[in-house]
Amino acid sequence: MPDFFLNPLAATCSVRLEKPSPSDKRADKERLIEALSRCPGEDLPVDIPLDILRELPHTLRERDFCLSPALVFTGDRGTVAALQKTSLYGVALDIGSTNMAASLFELTTGKKVGGQEKENPQTAVGLDVLTRMHAAMGGASEKLHRLLAGGINELLLDLCREHSIVPSDIYVLTVAGNTIMTHFFLDLPVESIPLEPYIPVAHHIGFLSPREAGIAICPHGTVYVFPSVGSYVGGDIIAGILSSGLYREEAPSLLVDVGTNAEIVLGTREWLMVGAGAAGPALESGISEMGMRAVEGAVYSVEIDRESLAVRVRTLGGGTPKGICGSGMIELVAELFDAGMIDGQGRFTSRAEEAGVVKETGGSKAFIIPVPGGNNLRIKATDINNFLLSKAAMFTFLQVMVQSVGLEFVDVEKFYVSGAFGTGIDAGKAARIGMIPDKDRNAFVLMGNSSLKGAEMLLLDRSLLADIESICRMITYKEMNTDGDFMRLLPGALFIPHTDPAVLKG
Repeated sequence: MPDFFLNPLAATCSVRLEKPSPSDKRADKERLIEALSRCPGEDLPVDIPLDILRELPHTLRERDFCLSPALVFTGDRGTVAALQKTSLYGVALDIGSTNMAASLFELTTGKKVGGQEKENPQTAVGLDVLTRMHAAMGGASEKLHRLLAGGINELLLDLCREHSIVPSDIYVLTVAGNTIMTHFFLDLPVESIPLEPYIPVAHHIGFLSPREAGIAICPHGTVYVFPSVGSYVGGDIIAGILSSGLYREEAPSLLVDVGTNAEIVLGTREWLMVGAGAAGPALESGISEMGMRAVEGAVYSVEIDRESLAVRVRTLGGGTPKGICGSGMIELVAELFDAGMIDGQGRFTSRAEEAGVVKETGGSKAFIIPVPGGNNLRIKATDINNFLLSKAAMFTFLQVMVQSVGLEFVDVEKFYVSGAFGTGIDAGKAARIGMIPDKDRNAFVLMGNSSLKGAEMLLLDRSLLADIESICRMITYKEMNTDGDFMRLLPGALFIPHTDPAVLKG
Protein backbone atom coordinates (compact mmCIF):
# COMPACT_ATOMS: atom_id res chain seq x y z
CA MET A 1 0.00 0.00 0.00
CA PRO A 2 -0.68 2.32 -1.55
CA ASP A 3 -1.13 0.77 -5.01
CA PHE A 4 -3.14 3.80 -6.09
CA PHE A 5 -2.67 7.57 -6.28
CA LEU A 6 -1.96 8.94 -2.80
CA ASN A 7 -4.74 11.38 -2.02
CA PRO A 8 -5.19 11.15 1.76
CA LEU A 9 -7.84 12.61 4.03
CA ALA A 10 -5.12 14.76 5.61
CA ALA A 11 -2.06 16.27 3.96
CA THR A 12 0.63 18.90 4.35
CA CYS A 13 1.48 21.59 1.82
CA SER A 14 4.53 23.86 1.97
CA VAL A 15 3.58 27.42 1.09
CA ARG A 16 5.29 30.80 0.91
CA LEU A 17 2.93 33.68 1.65
CA GLU A 18 3.21 37.13 0.15
CA LYS A 19 4.45 39.50 2.84
CA PRO A 20 2.34 42.53 3.75
CA SER A 21 3.27 45.85 2.16
CA PRO A 22 1.73 49.30 1.75
CA SER A 23 0.17 48.03 -1.47
CA ASP A 24 -0.93 44.65 -0.02
CA LYS A 25 -2.81 45.03 3.21
CA ARG A 26 -4.71 41.75 3.18
CA ALA A 27 -5.27 40.04 6.53
CA ASP A 28 -3.08 37.09 7.47
CA LYS A 29 -6.01 34.68 7.10
CA GLU A 30 -6.68 35.73 3.50
CA ARG A 31 -2.96 35.42 2.68
CA LEU A 32 -2.90 31.85 3.98
CA ILE A 33 -6.07 30.83 2.16
CA GLU A 34 -4.75 32.29 -1.10
CA ALA A 35 -1.42 30.49 -0.67
CA LEU A 36 -3.16 27.18 0.04
CA SER A 37 -5.25 27.54 -3.12
CA ARG A 38 -2.00 27.26 -5.09
CA CYS A 39 -1.23 23.80 -3.65
CA PRO A 40 -1.68 21.08 -6.30
CA GLY A 41 -5.09 19.43 -5.98
CA GLU A 42 -6.10 21.45 -2.90
CA ASP A 43 -8.68 23.74 -4.47
CA LEU A 44 -11.42 23.18 -1.88
CA PRO A 45 -12.79 25.92 0.37
CA VAL A 46 -10.65 26.06 3.52
CA ASP A 47 -11.71 26.79 7.09
CA ILE A 48 -9.30 28.04 9.75
CA PRO A 49 -10.43 27.43 13.36
CA LEU A 50 -10.29 30.33 15.79
CA ASP A 51 -7.51 28.92 17.97
CA ILE A 52 -5.37 28.37 14.85
CA LEU A 53 -6.05 31.97 13.80
CA ARG A 54 -4.80 33.14 17.18
CA GLU A 55 -1.47 31.44 16.50
CA LEU A 56 -1.22 32.61 12.90
CA PRO A 57 0.35 36.11 13.24
CA HIS A 58 3.19 34.99 15.49
CA THR A 59 3.90 31.76 13.58
CA LEU A 60 3.87 33.52 10.20
CA ARG A 61 6.41 36.13 11.21
CA GLU A 62 8.54 33.73 13.20
CA ARG A 63 8.85 31.55 10.09
CA ASP A 64 9.27 34.45 7.65
CA PHE A 65 5.88 33.75 6.06
CA CYS A 66 6.81 30.15 5.12
CA LEU A 67 4.51 27.43 6.47
CA SER A 68 3.75 23.72 6.05
CA PRO A 69 0.21 23.53 7.45
CA ALA A 70 -1.70 20.31 8.03
CA LEU A 71 -4.97 20.18 6.12
CA VAL A 72 -7.83 17.82 6.95
CA PHE A 73 -10.44 17.14 4.28
CA THR A 74 -14.07 16.41 5.05
CA GLY A 75 -15.71 15.86 1.71
CA ASP A 76 -16.11 19.22 -0.01
CA ARG A 77 -14.13 21.32 2.51
CA GLY A 78 -10.70 21.50 4.06
CA THR A 79 -9.67 22.61 7.54
CA VAL A 80 -6.29 23.90 8.70
CA ALA A 81 -5.61 21.57 11.63
CA ALA A 82 -2.08 22.84 12.40
CA LEU A 83 0.10 25.64 11.03
CA GLN A 84 3.35 23.73 10.88
CA LYS A 85 3.54 19.98 10.40
CA THR A 86 5.96 17.93 8.34
CA SER A 87 4.56 14.51 9.20
CA LEU A 88 1.06 13.47 10.14
CA TYR A 89 -0.69 10.21 10.86
CA GLY A 90 -4.03 8.57 10.29
CA VAL A 91 -5.63 5.43 11.67
CA ALA A 92 -8.03 2.99 10.02
CA LEU A 93 -10.23 1.12 12.50
CA ASP A 94 -12.48 -1.91 12.19
CA ILE A 95 -14.87 -2.27 15.14
CA GLY A 96 -15.84 -5.93 15.28
CA SER A 97 -18.25 -7.41 17.78
CA THR A 98 -15.41 -9.49 19.24
CA ASN A 99 -12.22 -7.68 18.22
CA MET A 100 -11.12 -4.22 17.17
CA ALA A 101 -8.30 -3.89 14.64
CA ALA A 102 -6.40 -0.70 13.80
CA SER A 103 -3.74 0.29 11.27
CA LEU A 104 -1.49 3.34 11.65
CA PHE A 105 -0.33 5.20 8.52
CA GLU A 106 2.06 8.08 7.91
CA LEU A 107 -0.11 10.08 5.53
CA THR A 108 2.56 12.08 3.70
CA THR A 109 4.06 8.85 2.35
CA GLY A 110 1.12 6.44 2.57
CA LYS A 111 3.31 4.01 4.50
CA LYS A 112 1.73 1.68 7.02
CA VAL A 113 3.87 1.96 10.13
CA GLY A 114 1.99 -0.28 12.54
CA GLY A 115 -1.12 -2.12 13.53
CA GLN A 116 -2.76 -3.54 16.62
CA GLU A 117 -5.71 -5.70 17.56
CA LYS A 118 -7.62 -5.57 20.82
CA GLU A 119 -10.62 -7.36 22.24
CA ASN A 120 -13.79 -5.30 22.10
CA PRO A 121 -14.23 -4.31 25.77
CA GLN A 122 -18.00 -4.62 25.39
CA THR A 123 -17.56 -8.39 25.69
CA ALA A 124 -17.55 -7.73 29.45
CA VAL A 125 -21.27 -6.96 29.08
CA GLY A 126 -22.10 -9.67 26.55
CA LEU A 127 -20.23 -11.91 24.13
CA ASP A 128 -22.85 -11.45 21.42
CA VAL A 129 -24.50 -8.36 19.98
CA LEU A 130 -28.01 -9.40 20.99
CA THR A 131 -27.03 -9.57 24.67
CA ARG A 132 -25.51 -6.10 24.43
CA MET A 133 -28.59 -4.67 22.75
CA HIS A 134 -30.79 -6.06 25.52
CA ALA A 135 -28.39 -4.55 28.07
CA ALA A 136 -28.58 -1.18 26.29
CA MET A 137 -32.37 -1.32 26.30
CA GLY A 138 -32.18 -2.04 30.03
CA GLY A 139 -30.22 1.11 30.80
CA ALA A 140 -26.63 0.15 29.96
CA SER A 141 -26.40 2.16 26.73
CA GLU A 142 -24.03 4.81 28.12
CA LYS A 143 -21.85 2.13 29.72
CA LEU A 144 -21.54 0.27 26.42
CA HIS A 145 -20.56 3.50 24.66
CA ARG A 146 -17.97 4.36 27.31
CA LEU A 147 -16.49 0.86 27.16
CA LEU A 148 -16.13 1.04 23.40
CA ALA A 149 -14.83 4.61 23.20
CA GLY A 150 -12.41 3.91 26.04
CA GLY A 151 -11.16 0.77 24.32
CA ILE A 152 -10.60 2.64 21.07
CA ASN A 153 -8.68 5.40 22.83
CA GLU A 154 -6.53 2.79 24.59
CA LEU A 155 -5.85 1.13 21.24
CA LEU A 156 -4.82 4.46 19.72
CA LEU A 157 -2.61 5.23 22.71
CA ASP A 158 -0.91 1.84 22.41
CA LEU A 159 -0.18 2.53 18.75
CA CYS A 160 1.25 5.94 19.62
CA ARG A 161 3.50 4.55 22.33
CA GLU A 162 4.76 1.79 20.06
CA HIS A 163 5.76 4.29 17.37
CA SER A 164 6.90 7.22 19.54
CA ILE A 165 4.17 9.65 18.56
CA VAL A 166 1.39 11.33 20.54
CA PRO A 167 -2.38 11.16 19.91
CA SER A 168 -2.41 14.75 18.62
CA ASP A 169 -0.20 13.56 15.73
CA ILE A 170 -3.20 11.56 14.47
CA TYR A 171 -5.34 13.72 12.20
CA VAL A 172 -7.80 11.23 10.74
CA LEU A 173 -9.64 8.16 12.00
CA THR A 174 -11.71 6.11 9.53
CA VAL A 175 -14.15 3.75 11.24
CA ALA A 176 -15.93 0.71 9.82
CA GLY A 177 -18.26 -1.48 11.84
CA ASN A 178 -21.61 -3.17 11.66
CA THR A 179 -24.74 -1.12 12.27
CA ILE A 180 -24.95 -2.05 15.96
CA MET A 181 -21.28 -1.32 16.68
CA THR A 182 -21.58 2.01 14.88
CA HIS A 183 -24.56 2.95 17.04
CA PHE A 184 -22.70 2.00 20.22
CA PHE A 185 -19.65 3.97 19.03
CA LEU A 186 -21.78 7.08 18.47
CA ASP A 187 -23.90 6.52 21.60
CA LEU A 188 -27.05 6.28 19.47
CA PRO A 189 -30.12 4.40 20.76
CA VAL A 190 -30.41 0.81 19.50
CA GLU A 191 -33.95 0.05 20.74
CA SER A 192 -35.55 0.04 17.29
CA ILE A 193 -32.92 -2.09 15.54
CA PRO A 194 -33.86 -5.58 16.85
CA LEU A 195 -37.62 -4.99 16.42
CA GLU A 196 -39.50 -5.27 13.17
CA PRO A 197 -39.16 -3.39 10.83
CA TYR A 198 -35.54 -3.06 12.16
CA ILE A 199 -34.93 0.67 11.82
CA PRO A 200 -31.59 2.26 12.87
CA VAL A 201 -31.29 5.87 13.99
CA ALA A 202 -29.13 6.82 11.00
CA HIS A 203 -27.43 5.25 8.00
CA HIS A 204 -25.15 8.10 6.95
CA ILE A 205 -23.08 9.88 9.59
CA GLY A 206 -20.03 10.86 7.56
CA PHE A 207 -17.49 13.17 9.20
CA LEU A 208 -17.45 14.06 12.89
CA SER A 209 -15.14 16.10 15.06
CA PRO A 210 -13.01 14.03 17.46
CA ARG A 211 -14.81 15.73 20.34
CA GLU A 212 -18.22 14.62 19.06
CA ALA A 213 -16.97 11.06 18.69
CA GLY A 214 -15.19 11.05 22.07
CA ILE A 215 -11.88 10.18 20.42
CA ALA A 216 -8.53 11.54 21.64
CA ILE A 217 -6.73 12.60 18.46
CA CYS A 218 -5.83 16.05 17.08
CA PRO A 219 -8.74 18.31 18.12
CA HIS A 220 -9.00 19.70 14.59
CA GLY A 221 -8.73 16.27 13.00
CA THR A 222 -11.70 14.30 11.75
CA VAL A 223 -13.44 10.98 12.29
CA TYR A 224 -15.17 9.36 9.32
CA VAL A 225 -17.80 6.68 9.94
CA PHE A 226 -18.62 4.32 7.07
CA PRO A 227 -22.34 4.38 6.23
CA SER A 228 -24.76 1.49 6.56
CA VAL A 229 -27.59 0.53 4.23
CA GLY A 230 -29.75 -1.39 6.70
CA SER A 231 -29.76 -2.99 10.12
CA TYR A 232 -27.83 -5.95 8.70
CA VAL A 233 -25.74 -4.17 6.08
CA GLY A 234 -23.33 -2.07 8.08
CA GLY A 235 -20.29 0.02 7.34
CA ASP A 236 -18.08 -3.05 7.62
CA ILE A 237 -19.79 -4.56 4.58
CA ILE A 238 -19.57 -1.28 2.65
CA ALA A 239 -15.84 -1.14 3.45
CA GLY A 240 -15.47 -4.77 2.38
CA ILE A 241 -17.15 -4.12 -0.96
CA LEU A 242 -14.85 -1.13 -1.44
CA SER A 243 -11.67 -3.09 -0.69
CA SER A 244 -12.64 -6.11 -2.80
CA GLY A 245 -13.40 -3.99 -5.84
CA LEU A 246 -16.44 -6.20 -6.49
CA TYR A 247 -18.47 -3.11 -7.39
CA ARG A 248 -16.19 -2.59 -10.38
CA GLU A 249 -16.34 -6.16 -11.74
CA GLU A 250 -17.71 -6.85 -15.22
CA ALA A 251 -18.76 -10.44 -14.44
CA PRO A 252 -20.82 -11.53 -11.40
CA SER A 253 -18.67 -12.02 -8.29
CA LEU A 254 -19.33 -12.98 -4.67
CA LEU A 255 -17.99 -11.55 -1.43
CA VAL A 256 -18.48 -13.66 1.69
CA ASP A 257 -17.73 -11.96 5.00
CA VAL A 258 -18.14 -14.29 7.94
CA GLY A 259 -17.71 -13.24 11.53
CA THR A 260 -20.46 -13.58 14.11
CA ASN A 261 -22.91 -13.70 11.17
CA ALA A 262 -22.51 -14.40 7.48
CA GLU A 263 -22.91 -11.53 5.05
CA ILE A 264 -22.91 -12.26 1.33
CA VAL A 265 -22.59 -9.77 -1.50
CA LEU A 266 -23.30 -10.73 -5.10
CA GLY A 267 -23.00 -8.33 -7.98
CA THR A 268 -21.19 -6.52 -10.74
CA ARG A 269 -20.37 -2.91 -11.50
CA GLU A 270 -24.05 -2.37 -12.30
CA TRP A 271 -25.83 -3.93 -9.29
CA LEU A 272 -25.19 -5.33 -5.83
CA MET A 273 -27.34 -7.66 -3.72
CA VAL A 274 -26.54 -8.22 -0.05
CA GLY A 275 -27.90 -10.93 2.23
CA ALA A 276 -27.17 -11.80 5.84
CA GLY A 277 -27.91 -14.64 8.21
CA ALA A 278 -26.69 -16.66 11.16
CA ALA A 279 -23.90 -18.96 9.96
CA GLY A 280 -20.88 -17.43 11.61
CA PRO A 281 -20.50 -19.27 14.93
CA ALA A 282 -19.10 -22.37 13.25
CA LEU A 283 -16.48 -20.31 11.54
CA GLU A 284 -15.41 -18.61 14.76
CA SER A 285 -15.73 -22.03 16.47
CA GLY A 286 -18.58 -20.78 18.59
CA ILE A 287 -20.27 -24.19 18.37
CA SER A 288 -17.67 -26.34 20.16
CA GLU A 289 -16.52 -26.39 23.76
CA MET A 290 -13.02 -26.76 22.31
CA GLY A 291 -13.64 -23.80 20.02
CA MET A 292 -11.67 -20.58 20.27
CA ARG A 293 -10.92 -17.52 18.20
CA ALA A 294 -7.97 -17.44 15.82
CA VAL A 295 -5.40 -16.46 18.44
CA GLU A 296 -2.18 -18.01 19.71
CA GLY A 297 -2.65 -21.67 20.60
CA ALA A 298 -5.60 -22.23 18.25
CA VAL A 299 -5.43 -25.21 15.90
CA TYR A 300 -5.85 -23.81 12.40
CA SER A 301 -4.71 -26.76 10.26
CA VAL A 302 -5.35 -30.50 10.55
CA GLU A 303 -3.97 -33.48 8.62
CA ILE A 304 -4.92 -37.12 9.21
CA ASP A 305 -2.84 -39.95 7.76
CA ARG A 306 -5.14 -42.15 5.69
CA GLU A 307 -3.42 -45.38 6.79
CA SER A 308 -2.32 -44.90 10.39
CA LEU A 309 -4.97 -42.26 11.22
CA ALA A 310 -2.25 -40.29 13.02
CA VAL A 311 -3.27 -36.66 13.50
CA ARG A 312 -0.98 -33.73 12.77
CA VAL A 313 -2.09 -30.23 13.76
CA ARG A 314 -0.64 -26.76 13.40
CA THR A 315 -1.34 -23.96 15.84
CA LEU A 316 -1.15 -20.22 15.56
CA GLY A 317 2.11 -19.23 17.21
CA GLY A 318 3.40 -22.80 16.95
CA GLY A 319 2.81 -23.65 20.61
CA THR A 320 0.75 -26.22 22.48
CA PRO A 321 -2.82 -26.57 21.17
CA LYS A 322 -5.39 -24.92 23.42
CA GLY A 323 -8.45 -25.27 21.21
CA ILE A 324 -9.57 -25.14 17.60
CA CYS A 325 -10.56 -22.11 15.51
CA GLY A 326 -12.86 -21.91 12.49
CA SER A 327 -10.37 -22.85 9.79
CA GLY A 328 -9.17 -25.74 11.98
CA MET A 329 -12.73 -27.03 12.36
CA ILE A 330 -13.25 -26.92 8.59
CA GLU A 331 -10.05 -28.90 8.01
CA LEU A 332 -10.81 -31.38 10.79
CA VAL A 333 -14.23 -32.28 9.38
CA ALA A 334 -12.81 -32.56 5.85
CA GLU A 335 -9.96 -34.79 7.04
CA LEU A 336 -12.26 -37.00 9.15
CA PHE A 337 -14.52 -37.48 6.13
CA ASP A 338 -11.68 -38.19 3.70
CA ALA A 339 -10.13 -40.67 6.17
CA GLY A 340 -13.42 -42.54 6.47
CA MET A 341 -13.88 -41.69 10.15
CA ILE A 342 -17.19 -39.89 9.69
CA ASP A 343 -19.90 -40.61 7.16
CA GLY A 344 -21.94 -38.23 5.02
CA GLN A 345 -24.14 -37.37 7.99
CA GLY A 346 -21.15 -36.56 10.20
CA ARG A 347 -21.49 -39.70 12.34
CA PHE A 348 -18.39 -41.51 13.58
CA THR A 349 -17.78 -44.74 11.64
CA SER A 350 -16.75 -48.17 12.87
CA ARG A 351 -13.26 -47.49 11.47
CA ALA A 352 -12.82 -44.54 13.83
CA GLU A 353 -14.07 -46.49 16.82
CA GLU A 354 -11.98 -49.58 16.04
CA ALA A 355 -8.87 -47.40 15.69
CA GLY A 356 -9.38 -46.14 19.23
CA VAL A 357 -9.40 -42.45 18.24
CA VAL A 358 -13.04 -42.03 19.25
CA LYS A 359 -13.94 -42.40 22.91
CA GLU A 360 -16.96 -41.93 25.14
CA THR A 361 -16.63 -38.70 27.10
CA GLY A 362 -19.35 -37.05 29.14
CA GLY A 363 -22.02 -39.31 27.67
CA SER A 364 -21.06 -38.47 24.08
CA LYS A 365 -18.62 -39.87 21.55
CA ALA A 366 -15.66 -37.62 20.82
CA PHE A 367 -12.67 -37.63 18.48
CA ILE A 368 -9.50 -37.21 20.51
CA ILE A 369 -6.60 -35.05 19.31
CA PRO A 370 -3.59 -35.97 21.48
CA VAL A 371 -1.72 -33.03 22.99
CA PRO A 372 1.66 -34.10 24.45
CA GLY A 373 2.28 -32.20 27.67
CA GLY A 374 -1.17 -30.63 27.58
CA ASN A 375 -4.87 -31.41 27.69
CA ASN A 376 -6.14 -33.52 24.80
CA LEU A 377 -8.67 -31.84 22.53
CA ARG A 378 -12.08 -33.55 22.38
CA ILE A 379 -14.31 -32.91 19.39
CA LYS A 380 -17.71 -34.35 20.23
CA ALA A 381 -20.31 -35.74 17.85
CA THR A 382 -22.56 -32.83 18.83
CA ASP A 383 -19.80 -30.38 17.84
CA ILE A 384 -19.66 -31.93 14.37
CA ASN A 385 -23.45 -31.86 14.06
CA ASN A 386 -23.54 -28.19 15.01
CA PHE A 387 -20.77 -27.47 12.54
CA LEU A 388 -22.65 -29.23 9.74
CA LEU A 389 -25.71 -27.09 10.45
CA SER A 390 -23.61 -23.95 10.09
CA LYS A 391 -21.81 -25.20 6.98
CA ALA A 392 -25.18 -26.07 5.45
CA ALA A 393 -26.52 -22.61 6.23
CA MET A 394 -23.40 -21.06 4.69
CA PHE A 395 -23.71 -23.00 1.44
CA THR A 396 -27.46 -22.51 1.22
CA PHE A 397 -27.09 -18.75 1.67
CA LEU A 398 -24.75 -18.75 -1.33
CA GLN A 399 -27.02 -21.00 -3.36
CA VAL A 400 -30.17 -18.95 -2.69
CA MET A 401 -28.40 -15.67 -3.38
CA VAL A 402 -27.01 -16.82 -6.73
CA GLN A 403 -30.19 -18.55 -7.90
CA SER A 404 -32.39 -15.60 -6.88
CA VAL A 405 -30.95 -13.58 -9.78
CA GLY A 406 -31.12 -16.44 -12.27
CA LEU A 407 -27.46 -17.46 -12.02
CA GLU A 408 -25.57 -20.63 -11.11
CA PHE A 409 -22.18 -20.95 -9.42
CA VAL A 410 -20.54 -21.50 -12.80
CA ASP A 411 -21.56 -17.93 -13.72
CA VAL A 412 -19.68 -16.44 -10.75
CA GLU A 413 -16.17 -15.41 -11.77
CA LYS A 414 -14.54 -14.42 -8.47
CA PHE A 415 -15.18 -15.48 -4.90
CA TYR A 416 -13.85 -12.96 -2.36
CA VAL A 417 -13.54 -14.47 1.12
CA SER A 418 -13.33 -12.21 4.17
CA GLY A 419 -13.72 -12.12 7.94
CA ALA A 420 -12.89 -15.15 10.08
CA PHE A 421 -13.66 -17.20 6.97
CA GLY A 422 -11.03 -15.36 4.94
CA THR A 423 -8.05 -15.89 7.24
CA GLY A 424 -6.16 -19.11 6.66
CA ILE A 425 -9.02 -21.12 5.16
CA ASP A 426 -8.18 -24.01 2.82
CA ALA A 427 -10.70 -23.42 0.04
CA GLY A 428 -10.20 -26.95 -1.31
CA LYS A 429 -11.18 -28.58 1.98
CA ALA A 430 -14.09 -26.20 2.48
CA ALA A 431 -15.37 -27.17 -0.98
CA ARG A 432 -14.87 -30.91 -0.29
CA ILE A 433 -17.32 -30.80 2.61
CA GLY A 434 -19.81 -28.68 0.69
CA MET A 435 -19.38 -25.38 2.50
CA ILE A 436 -18.54 -23.38 -0.62
CA PRO A 437 -18.83 -24.08 -4.36
CA ASP A 438 -16.29 -26.39 -5.94
CA LYS A 439 -14.65 -23.79 -8.15
CA ASP A 440 -11.15 -23.46 -9.56
CA ARG A 441 -8.89 -22.38 -6.70
CA ASN A 442 -7.77 -19.33 -8.67
CA ALA A 443 -11.31 -17.99 -8.39
CA PHE A 444 -10.93 -17.60 -4.62
CA VAL A 445 -9.41 -14.41 -3.23
CA LEU A 446 -8.66 -14.61 0.51
CA MET A 447 -8.90 -11.07 1.87
CA GLY A 448 -8.52 -11.37 5.63
CA ASN A 449 -10.12 -8.32 7.24
CA SER A 450 -11.76 -6.64 4.24
CA SER A 451 -13.49 -4.09 6.49
CA LEU A 452 -10.15 -2.83 7.82
CA LYS A 453 -8.70 -2.80 4.31
CA GLY A 454 -11.57 -0.61 3.10
CA ALA A 455 -10.99 1.83 5.97
CA GLU A 456 -7.28 1.90 5.06
CA MET A 457 -8.02 2.62 1.41
CA LEU A 458 -10.25 5.59 2.20
CA LEU A 459 -7.66 6.97 4.62
CA LEU A 460 -5.20 7.16 1.72
CA ASP A 461 -7.55 8.16 -1.10
CA ARG A 462 -10.36 10.58 -0.32
CA SER A 463 -11.73 10.31 -3.85
CA LEU A 464 -13.16 6.95 -2.73
CA LEU A 465 -15.85 8.87 -0.83
CA ALA A 466 -17.68 9.03 -4.16
CA ASP A 467 -17.29 5.26 -4.59
CA ILE A 468 -18.76 4.67 -1.14
CA GLU A 469 -21.82 6.73 -2.02
CA SER A 470 -22.15 4.84 -5.29
CA ILE A 471 -21.91 1.46 -3.52
CA CYS A 472 -24.70 2.44 -1.12
CA ARG A 473 -26.98 3.40 -4.01
CA MET A 474 -26.32 0.11 -5.83
CA ILE A 475 -27.30 -2.20 -2.95
CA THR A 476 -30.49 -4.23 -2.67
CA TYR A 477 -30.95 -6.24 0.53
CA LYS A 478 -32.25 -9.83 0.61
CA GLU A 479 -33.42 -11.45 3.86
CA MET A 480 -31.91 -14.95 4.01
CA ASN A 481 -33.05 -16.87 7.11
CA THR A 482 -36.76 -16.39 6.38
CA ASP A 483 -36.48 -17.04 2.64
CA GLY A 484 -38.67 -19.95 1.51
CA ASP A 485 -36.00 -21.25 -0.86
CA PHE A 486 -33.49 -21.24 2.00
CA MET A 487 -35.68 -23.51 4.13
CA ARG A 488 -36.35 -25.81 1.16
CA LEU A 489 -32.71 -26.18 0.13
CA LEU A 490 -31.08 -26.33 3.58
CA PRO A 491 -31.69 -30.07 4.31
CA GLY A 492 -29.69 -31.18 1.27
CA ALA A 493 -26.67 -29.21 2.44
CA LEU A 494 -26.66 -30.88 5.87
CA PHE A 495 -24.81 -33.83 4.32
CA ILE A 496 -21.14 -34.09 3.35
CA PRO A 497 -20.67 -32.78 0.77
CA HIS A 498 -24.35 -32.56 -0.30
CA THR A 499 -27.23 -34.85 -1.24
CA ASP A 500 -26.85 -33.47 -4.77
CA PRO A 501 -23.11 -32.94 -5.40
CA ALA A 502 -23.93 -31.45 -8.81
CA VAL A 503 -25.10 -28.22 -7.16
CA LEU A 504 -21.58 -27.66 -5.83
CA LYS A 505 -20.03 -27.36 -9.26
CA GLY A 506 -18.72 -23.96 -10.19
